[in-house]
Amino acid sequence: MKKNRNLRAILMLSAVFLLISVFVADAAEFVIFHTSDIHGSIAAHDDPTAREMPKPLIGGFAALKSVMNKYKSNPVYSNSRFLYFDSGDIFQGTPIVDRTKGSVMIDLMNQMPLSAITLGNHEFDYTYEMLVEQMKCAKFPVVCCNVFDKRTNRPIEMSVPYAVFSHEGKKIGVIGFNAPETPLITFARNVKDIYFKEPADVIKPLISQLRKAKVDFIIALSHLGYERDLALARDIEGLDLILGGHSHTLKKDITYAGPNNTTIVHSGASCENTSIITVNIDDCGNNSVRMVSVPLLIDEVGEDPYIKAVTDEYLFELNKEMKRVIGESKVNLYRGICGGNSHEGTFISEAMRHCSGADFAFTNFGGVRQPLYKGKITIENIFLIQPFDNCIEVLEMTGLEIRDLAERAVSNKSIEVSQDDKAENLKVFNQEVSGTKLIFAGNYGYLYPAGLVITFDPTREPMKRVTKITTDTDKELENNKIYKVAFSDFVANGGDGYGVLRTFKNRTKSDLLIRDAMIKYIGELGTITTKPAPTMINLKLTQKDLE
Repeated sequence: MKKNRNLRAILMLSAVFLLISVFVADAAEFVIFHTSDIHGSIAAHDDPTAREMPKPLIGGFAALKSVMNKYKSNPVYSNSRFLYFDSGDIFQGTPIVDRTKGSVMIDLMNQMPLSAITLGNHEFDYTYEMLVEQMKCAKFPVVCCNVFDKRTNRPIEMSVPYAVFSHEGKKIGVIGFNAPETPLITFARNVKDIYFKEPADVIKPLISQLRKAKVDFIIALSHLGYERDLALARDIEGLDLILGGHSHTLKKDITYAGPNNTTIVHSGASCENTSIITVNIDDCGNNSVRMVSVPLLIDEVGEDPYIKAVTDEYLFELNKEMKRVIGESKVNLYRGICGGNSHEGTFISEAMRHCSGADFAFTNFGGVRQPLYKGKITIENIFLIQPFDNCIEVLEMTGLEIRDLAERAVSNKSIEVSQDDKAENLKVFNQEVSGTKLIFAGNYGYLYPAGLVITFDPTREPMKRVTKITTDTDKELENNKIYKVAFSDFVANGGDGYGVLRTFKNRTKSDLLIRDAMIKYIGELGTITTKPAPTMINLKLTQKDLE
């Protein structure tokens, strides 16, 4: 029987840990719960990876707290210290976190309770000043060593570089750091008073400092993304465990990387899974690390009644507005892999193009947050796809300038699609992929157009990868002709690395939010009957939709 399968596995693992502990003399045991990239997902929601209908419910703080309760009441762990760490991006992504400008997350994490968090790039979406104000209510430390105040040249005021947790004479040190490219992926006004350093430059002396203070085990709370965590493990000596986020990667098993086989754990996103890591430290300096990944499926793990009551109260009035139906889709639309085509990305761009009257439109990869599933479409569905308060801005560009933009969009480092990539795309996007993709965190955000078809070879030299670019009616762009091109105001004003767009003088900013453009466009369509035709053609990538 599928129900409770994961809990049975947890109990079996607990028994194994009990047997092991008999043979480990004077060991201190820490049990660590880990999440990342929650993005305001405070309550249970449809499991995005499920194929059955209706989709089972997954996630939320009440489910996470229920799992914590089961562990804490298990006599196997009666001598353990429990900790809960998060790797950032708790803000931005759902209506409730947007309405409260993040305060709902602080309230609920206080009640879990959270042991420590690092900052993600989206923590700055409501401005640095708002973040400082919200964090005044936090009852947990914010560990972030690489974000500094321009006025003082010291770490930002609500953070500390590290925190130390003790148990039975053993110490765990936790160092946190944020993505240094944050100024490129949020509005400049949000981070105008702060600056970001490369984490490696700050981490190394902190590791030495912690070792001198007799810390036995060092954890990095990283908001760099999976690929960069692998590089960190190769480049930095002295980290025992990296708890990562930013790339929304879910790893069901531990990854070992670098010359010292540094342990790396990534727990996915949207509070749909938690990684439970058990760290044993003995008097001989021997450390052991074990991990189990638990899907927070409501039918299997249940929900803590008090936390559920709190989340229900937050959502009661808002849900009346969010559940309004605006249309229907006969197809599933997914973002897909970076460097590939996206039916969903193209659809968003088409809504922007349609409502702005532009010739072409572009949506950035990071602006496509959730799939659009077949069935009734609600206001909430659109908010989850486009949670940002970004408006449409139209720039006048020549055909030559559009080609330059396209080259930038496909110029990031290219790598082969891994087995993990294949498994994730099959599970999340129901798509088989093979070949060469582009990395997620590079100099430029990957873009999805409407009204254009861009063909490129990612194995060629950067800025020389576009082999063909035409309109969707198969006409060549005229180099000197002026076209109207729609973007989000975030990208149009230099976001995602496109600082060059700030130099364009002829521009018109609309007050129309992109999500409102989607609502208007879907309302006019009534029903989405087919997937948009491909607009990004990667000559070295094969994509096969399985539906």
